[in-house]
Amino acid sequence: MAWLAARSAPSVNDLMMSRLDRSTSLDPPPEKTIFRIDLNEDRPIPSATASTYAPSEAGDLAMPSVLFPSMRLMLAAMLCCCFITLSISSSNLAVALICMTSCPHHGYGGDLKWKTEQEGLVLAAQNAGSLLTLVTGMWADRLNGKWMVFVALLLCCVGNLVLPLFAADSFWFAVAARIAIGASDACLMPACNSLITRWFPQSERAAAIGLISGGRQIGTLFILPTAGYLCTRKDILDGWPAIFYLSACISILVTVFWIPFGADKPAKQCCISGRERNFIESRIACESIGKRTDRSRRVPYQAMLRSRALWASMFALVCHEYPLVIMLQFLPNYMRDVLEFAPTKNGLIAALPILCLFVSKTVSSSFSSYLVTKRNMDKTVVCKAFNAIASGGLAMCIFIVPLFDKTRAVYAVVSLCGAMIFAGMHTPGVITALVQLAPPFSGIITGWSFFAVAWFSIGNKILTKHIVQQGAASEWSMVFRVSALVAALPVFVFTWWGSADRQLWAAPSSKASVCSFSTYKKSRSSAGTCSQADVRYSFIISNSRLMCEEWKTIALNPLPSKKTFQSGLMYTVSDNRLLFPQKGLGTGSLAME
Repeated sequence: MAWLAARSAPSVNDLMMSRLDRSTSLDPPPEKTIFRIDLNEDRPIPSATASTYAPSEAGDLAMPSVLFPSMRLMLAAMLCCCFITLSISSSNLAVALICMTSCPHHGYGGDLKWKTEQEGLVLAAQNAGSLLTLVTGMWADRLNGKWMVFVALLLCCVGNLVLPLFAADSFWFAVAARIAIGASDACLMPACNSLITRWFPQSERAAAIGLISGGRQIGTLFILPTAGYLCTRKDILDGWPAIFYLSACISILVTVFWIPFGADKPAKQCCISGRERNFIESRIACESIGKRTDRSRRVPYQAMLRSRALWASMFALVCHEYPLVIMLQFLPNYMRDVLEFAPTKNGLIAALPILCLFVSKTVSSSFSSYLVTKRNMDKTVVCKAFNAIASGGLAMCIFIVPLFDKTRAVYAVVSLCGAMIFAGMHTPGVITALVQLAPPFSGIITGWSFFAVAWFSIGNKILTKHIVQQGAASEWSMVFRVSALVAALPVFVFTWWGSADRQLWAAPSSKASVCSFSTYKKSRSSAGTCSQADVRYSFIISNSRLMCEEWKTIALNPLPSKKTFQSGLMYTVSDNRLLFPQKGLGTGSLAME
């Protein structure tokens, strides 16, 4: 839905004739034209007085936000910090486990005498907690997103404190702590996607997703080398426990900033300007996302279950996340076992592929938004192209990693970095497509998708720990080959059945239409020459509200009696008609049918 900006500001005496046309809407058009313009009606022309005109600078429309130039950017930055916190809490165990547990095969000594199967359970416990996305996703579009994010941050803090305090007593405390981290992910991801649909227009969502989800890589980039360093410093809180205490402190810090500045929607943000708030609300009005408290709209479960586009996107997401579990959770173990890196070096080099992932997803998401908005490319074509390149390149790079041993460790690291560069292109691919399929039900779709991801991640971690018993190169080779096969599947499935277009079962629950009002004016210059200009105004009717060009919303029930556009064009409401003065032609009226 596009905001209207007049190319010039005609006065009443300049208006010669008017017409109203219906243009293309973002959603399926209504069955009949909602508004029409009638000319030469026998109606009195409202008298024009000084009070009926508003200057172009009226109101707070041009006032910037007090604390931030764009509240959308600030919200994206805060959500990015939330994902940094979650990523730190999720990835800290990957390095800490090396110095927590003893590994007699490679000379690593630790305080905890856990078996390989127990390590696998601790690692898989996080994904067990992520299974709650099935529940949180069902309620993400109805509960307040701000407080769902707060609960996620609180669970991160609790999980990071429990593990170092009680893990020595029983590994089941470590399992419970990691379940809390997984539950945090289950709260944050659906809430974040729901917030994105309420804060960002369609054209900005790919870039917003890239920025927000980039927090996962920033957090990993920070914690991997930091954890590797703390592992070697027994004088700092006994080494590995300091990793989790640091993670808890970061969770508390982000929570302190989120509570006052986070908001469920623009209307609840205390620092947002009226201009930006109405800009956001008008852009998403035709998507008919609705209020969270609205219970009248039923969720089309049957249509969702029959949607090939939804199933293709979910399948592609599972295939995308499957190899990333190896790359994010087991990469330090692989570098320890096969490439034989020391803990500090391990943490530093393991961060390189994560850096490549962050850069790739940020650049590719911005480029995707550029192609859609500036080059007018079809968003489904763009999503499929990025996703096909990502899946094919990821599979190829993962497949060649086992070809290099410790004597050619540089080539192995380069291959891993290449895999992450391609993996980042999934962000403007299937991840963006999932948000675009059904904005009113983004929380439910996110819950279903990441519930499936959690199940396969649990199986992936248990299977990997079952295969890798001695840390031999042949064992890791099998792990990477299986991951490469899974990564290649979306090249065919998503390219054939995937889509980034809004589905019919997610159509607006109320009529919405975009109309334009054109006027012609004549002006005479000082030299005596005449010129004629076409001035075009747009009206968007959605949910019984008229969005007009002065960045304000007019309720149609009850109708206001008199209103003035910011440009100075006056109209009066009478008998459910918007009356426009027409010089020499009577009064043009905009009437609802």
